[in-house]
Amino acid sequence: MLIAAAATGPGLVAAEQQATVSEDSLPLHADQQQVVTGETTLEPGTEMTVRVLSENQSTPFLYQRQVRVQPNGTFVAQFDLSRPPANTSYELSAHADGDKLFERTETIAPCDGNCTDPVPEIETPESTDDGENVAEVSQGDTAEIPVSMTDGGIKTLSIGSEAANYRINATVSDDDDDGEVLVLFDTAAAGTDGATLSVADDGDSLTVTESEPDLSSTLAAAAYSYRVFDGQSTDGRPTVGTIIIEANGTTSEQFEVEESADFGLEESVVTGRQGGTARIPVVLATADVATISIGGPESNYEINATVRDGNGDDSVVLLFDTTAAGHDEPTLETAADADAVSVESGSEVALDSPLATGTYELSLYRGTEVADGQPDTVGSLRITDGNTTSTDASSDGVDSVTGETPAAQQSQPDDFGIGAGALAVGGALAVVGVGICLRSVMN
Repeated sequence: MLIAAAATGPGLVAAEQQATVSEDSLPLHADQQQVVTGETTLEPGTEMTVRVLSENQSTPFLYQRQVRVQPNGTFVAQFDLSRPPANTSYELSAHADGDKLFERTETIAPCDGNCTDPVPEIETPESTDDGENVAEVSQGDTAEIPVSMTDGGIKTLSIGSEAANYRINATVSDDDDDGEVLVLFDTAAAGTDGATLSVADDGDSLTVTESEPDLSSTLAAAAYSYRVFDGQSTDGRPTVGTIIIEANGTTSEQFEVEESADFGLEESVVTGRQGGTARIPVVLATADVATISIGGPESNYEINATVRDGNGDDSVVLLFDTTAAGHDEPTLETAADADAVSVESGSEVALDSPLATGTYELSLYRGTEVADGQPDTVGSLRITDGNTTSTDASSDGVDSVTGETPAAQQSQPDDFGIGAGALAVGGALAVVGVGICLRSVMN
């Protein structure tokens, strides 16, 4: 039985983006393998994020899974809820392309026996009758992606996604004017120093515009979507296709890669006290600049700002002054004098009273502006009243290149009432523990 969950949030197109949760999925128990299933009107293959966010200020946690809509219109998200205490209220929600598909409040039920949920079989995308936009290849081999150039100009090819823990973008040009560019995708070179993308015809050209993440092993066997956009950006409506990589036992091959921190929020749940200052650690990694958005229309408060690393440690610790929020004093500063933060003019919502207690969404983007669609990393800033002290909560574990995305849940009281945690971000680790796609395309 399916139950509809009210869809809320600005920009939601009710007729196009809706989702329902299976009644059989609930309640979720205080046990390891808890599965949320449902149906959605989103197109098969579309990425969506399912979140479990604590409603209890004394027990903050955030679990997050990025999954793909299956060919039959269903979705499956798996969570480990063995750490949060039973009878804790939580918000269950789903998001896609910046829209909230549903939101509902539930309670973690006690587990009195075997509460393990079965995991439904994940369907593998099948080739269309003509196979026009489906390329099948074995691990380590080269896939061929034909890009139609009959209308001329330059096209942008994007392979993979955050949900798959792997993505690479490139522009292609039909320099010999034959109406097509055949792109070669070398799965053996993916994630290494070798050339992953090339063109079959020397008369054509290709330029990588977004570098792929380093991988610790051969690109995992899975279905990877690819998109072709007109022009030199990923704006507009793309032509889509699928690259199906079949396993052949090469995933144990190890590559030598440098270990480095991933771009994102160092803590997925940050806790601050009303009237105090919350610390928000941001990992820039190789990015020169990042943009953070705190709050939104739903919380009646919002502020956007860009941050830059000035001391070369690839990170910035933001100081969020809850007393100054919405007033004339500076709301955001950096802990290190060498780092810099610049609030976007007119982005902060003015308040007539102190910032209310509650949960404010954190969204982090690469670059100097809030981009359309999903941010690179999401988390939450939880403001408690001055008398509330957070208790410890452990963080969710992380998976490997299979693709899940657990969001961490750890909170420790300190001078600022900060909750420490680690939100594993999809992207560079196809080793990731952030498992998002499970390499089975689910969390």
